[in-house]
Amino acid sequence: MNARERVLKAINHEEPDRVPLFNQESMPGFRKNLYEYWGGKFKKESKYRIYYRDFNMEKKLGFDCAWGAGGLPVNPPNDVMKDNPLPKLDDPNHYVDFDGRIHEKPAITTSDIGWYLTNYITTEEMADHFYDTYYGVEWEVVPGYAEKTNRRLKRFPTDEFVPCAHLFPILEPLWEGIGLGLLVKLIRKNKAKLKKYIDLRTKVGVQWAKAVAETDFDVVFLCDDTAFKNRTMINPKHHRDLIVPAYKKMVHEIRKAGKFAIFHSDGFTEPYFDGLIEAGFHGVESLEPFAGMDLKHLKEKYGDKLCLVGNIDVSGVLPFGTNEEVIEAVKKCIKDAGEGSGYMLSPCTDLTNSCKVENVITMIAAAKKYGQYPLNL
Repeated sequence: MNARERVLKAINHEEPDRVPLFNQESMPGFRKNLYEYWGGKFKKESKYRIYYRDFNMEKKLGFDCAWGAGGLPVNPPNDVMKDNPLPKLDDPNHYVDFDGRIHEKPAITTSDIGWYLTNYITTEEMADHFYDTYYGVEWEVVPGYAEKTNRRLKRFPTDEFVPCAHLFPILEPLWEGIGLGLLVKLIRKNKAKLKKYIDLRTKVGVQWAKAVAETDFDVVFLCDDTAFKNRTMINPKHHRDLIVPAYKKMVHEIRKAGKFAIFHSDGFTEPYFDGLIEAGFHGVESLEPFAGMDLKHLKEKYGDKLCLVGNIDVSGVLPFGTNEEVIEAVKKCIKDAGEGSGYMLSPCTDLTNSCKVENVITMIAAAKKYGQYPLNL
């Protein structure tokens, strides 16, 4: 069975030949250590790259799929950005984006993305300005986005590896831009204004989803970090009332096109699950054990409704575990959630700089050994 068949069967709750292996992304330090471990014998092939995302490493390691492939299908109009330039900061290494987030510019030698630092927006007036200016306008679809993307996908061996695209996030960039303090204040005292911001983001999100739906991607992730360790970021009731309707509209476009939609957030997300099911997601990913996400319990309660993805600990097991501890962690995940399919094994976040290369290789080998269907653990 090839990777595409394996992944799609698992998401659709049909038993493939073995439990599929998923990876979010790998941090620069881990990639560096891995290349050194391979002794400079690693050769990248251009066919395993889509836009800025290179999947050569995941393919060689033995993963079946990973995210990060979709590129940006829509953008704010150029004239709007030209007439309304974003604020300049005193530190040239920091910048503000149109969500009101302050980022640190990426270091060319270590990363290809900027790192979020804090919120720039501190008042309702500033938030109104950002959302009226950058979201209160019609965004533009990148010319030829679907056609160009599909040409790239035709060159990509999707039977060997499944690249996953993305949807536009709603709550994460919102809270990162205005800060948690202002977010909570608006939930308590001015929910109508918060809903306005969310509605403006939803309009862009639906436009984004329609563009992705025209591509040949099979699996699309909506990454929206909205939880802490052991608790959600906002009350699940507010999440269901304010955020789930936005998700539902975007996921509708993906499902209508015959594709699969998976939700991602780190942290303790279980209280959101009923809303995510209502929104139409096929699966949930991360399932961070250190945050209280008990895989056996989740399988028993939600396993017939959601494909579960993740649960291999990157806080302790992959950085510090012994070979035997990694194998036992893999076996436990497969035993807890693999029966009947509807599970993909994965590190519960990115492969961080602290993850030991040997442990990641052991994890993949163990999953392929013990994840064969029919399971016999």
